[in-house]
Amino acid sequence: MNNKSILINLIAVVCFISCKNKEAQEPVEEVKANTFDVIVDLNIQKDDELILFYKDASIAYFDEKNTVYNGVKGKPEAQTVTFSVPEGILPNDIRFDISSKKDQQPIKINSIALSYSGRTFKIEQRDLLKYFTPNEFINFDEATGTASFTEKEGNYDPIFNTKPAIYVELEKIENIKL
Repeated sequence: MNNKSILINLIAVVCFISCKNKEAQEPVEEVKANTFDVIVDLNIQKDDELILFYKDASIAYFDEKNTVYNGVKGKPEAQTVTFSVPEGILPNDIRFDISSKKDQQPIKINSIALSYSGRTFKIEQRDLLKYFTPNEFINFDEATGTASFTEKEGNYDPIFNTKPAIYVELEKIENIKL
């Protein structure tokens, strides 16, 4: 073998190893530091999909376009579910759809935290009804923080709407006047 073919073979091996190493690397997940997050600590027994609706000053009503879906695996112990609103959006109102499954077992809400840019407001279980109102599809036990669900006339849409007290806290977290 002459020097030229050794050099060509060496370059081919280096290129092959280099390409192989690039394939083996794990993808890097982009961390978005400036998202508004709603962090829910709950006990949920069955798999479900929870939904956070949000709106800002440019949106008059909650709509499907402004939602964050979060599939949750049911398990006996408490777990944390984080809803991150897209970067650059600061909501002036939120709505929490706590269950999408008609056969869901009661869900215990331990706390809900609102977080943005290092500032957090945490709503403990005992204070949930100060900031949220369950709709007619939820039977909420304030003492235990447990929501059980009912179907009405074939409809099922358990939602926690916000109360005006939360708007002041949103302003503080976002450090703006709404």
